[in-house]
Parts: sequence; C-alpha cells; structure tokens
Amino acid sequence: MELGMGVIVGVEGGGTKTGCAVLNEQGERLAYAEGGPANLNFVDEATQRRSFEDALNNALQGIDAPVLALGYSVAGTQANWGWLMERLGHPPTFPIEESRMAMLSTGVEIAHGVSVVAGTGSLIGGFKNDQLVKQMGGWGALLGDEGSAYDVAMRGIRAAVRAWDGRDRNNGLIEAVQEFFGVQDLAELIPLFYRQGVPRHKVAEFAQSVVATARKGDLRAKMILARAGADLSRDAQACAATLFTRDDAFTVALTGGMFKSRIFRTTFEEFFELIFPHAEFLTPVMEPATAVARAALKRLHAR
Repeated sequence: MELGMGVIVGVEGGGTKTGCAVLNEQGERLAYAEGGPANLNFVDEATQRRSFEDALNNALQGIDAPVLALGYSVAGTQANWGWLMERLGHPPTFPIEESRMAMLSTGVEIAHGVSVVAGTGSLIGGFKNDQLVKQMGGWGALLGDEGSAYDVAMRGIRAAVRAWDGRDRNNGLIEAVQEFFGVQDLAELIPLFYRQGVPRHKVAEFAQSVVATARKGDLRAKMILARAGADLSRDAQACAATLFTRDDAFTVALTGGMFKSRIFRTTFEEFFELIFPHAEFLTPVMEPATAVARAALKRLHAR
C-alpha cells in the first residue's frame, strides 16, 4: 500500500504506565509520551481512560497530520475504544500481541525464539519463523505472574512481615516496607491492604525497593530476586522446550523492569543456559510503544 503524508501511532498499555509513540511514514520516531497504568487487570476503566488521554495528547501535541494507522497492545483496550478511535480519526487498527511487542522491542525483525516479559505482570511467548505458536503465563496477579514486579513485591512484603513478628530473621525489608508504605508498625499494613486497598500497580512498585535493599547487601532481598528469576527462567524453559532442542540457537528477548536487576537477570540467564546453552539473550533497544508502531507500519504496507 502506498502511503501519503501522515503518521503512525503505537499505544502500549501496561500495569505501570502507558506509552504512545508517533512515527512518520518512513518509520522515524517523531514523538513519544507516557501516561499512567492502563492494564485493566490492575486499574479500572476510568484510570485507563486518563492514562490514554495523557499519553496520546502529549505525544500528538503539535503534530497536525492524519493518523494512517494505529498499532496497539493494551489489555482491555475495548473499554475505551470509542474515545480512542474518535481521537485518532478512525484509522486502520492493528493489534500487536504483547509477546511479539516484547520481541520486536529488542530490535529483532523476524521473531524466532522466546520472549519474556517481566514487568508489572509476566508473560512468555514462543516464536518459530515469525509465528507466535506458544504462550505461557499472563494469568494475572492472583493466579500467576511469577517473576513479575508484583510477585517480587509480594515476596518482599511477606518476608518483612514474617521477620516483624519473629517467624524469620530480621532483614532490611522491614525498613523498606515502613518507608514505602508510610507505616511504623507493620500491623498497620492490615487495614491498609484489606480495608483501604492498595492498587496492584502500586504494590508492584515496591519491587524496586526490594532491588534497592538487595543492592545494600541484604541477604533476604537477594534471595527473593534470585528465586524469582529462577522461577521465571524455569517457565521460559518449559516454553522453549515445546519448540526447540538443546542444540538449537535462538533468541531470548528479556523485557520488563525486573530484568534491570543484575541478580534477577543473571540468575534467569544462568538457569536457562543449563538447558539451552546456545540461547542469545537480548534486551530492549526501543520503547514498547515504538515497537508496536513499527509493527503497525509494516502491516499497513503489507495490506
């Protein structure tokens, strides 16, 4: 399809933030902006709408060109679909699977391997010859999300309360919990969590406090990161085993904030290489929303 003057918009909505990228028809990024969380497993529809508005309005500010295509990867997008389409002028739309978005964000053009998302939630996808043929995880905070920021955060909080009441040894996570949640007596967490309620994306943010505590040398925090990395690695091995053999070479795309932790990432890679020694680990070279927009541009050209 031959394109006229216009732009391509990519929207990626996760459990912590929403990204919006705007590309020209040559695939060059013109603008990028972020809003709040948009994954409806973590926030309500009104919060998602505000996140969409912030990301899109800021990214499109000053851009006076028709939107030729929209690429999107957002859980529960349809909840605010009418507003989104009206805002962009009802362009052709292209849903991009989260697993594909993760792979593309590492710069891979033809997906062949395993993509691993360890953000607010977790998800694993298996690709062969650019086809998504297997997906594991993605069950959400209550049913799964092993190795995600939410999972790490809850492990950290539980380790703190166990140490607080004497079931485990004292550790630095007690102080981390006190500082993050603004409490002195950890018993204050009970009404905070069960009566007032703490949004899941807010809980997931505590994972960074676990990482910071580990960097200070706290053994318990280090163990949490290592175990979470190993658990996610085992899940990724299970996915890879359905597609590849020990002797195969393939890509493993590591995306999401948890892979910024050295302990988490190193443990993941070391465990994975025990079964698949020829795996090549890649990390993102662009924002997820930019990857989504590029995928939409490619599909628009192919129409």
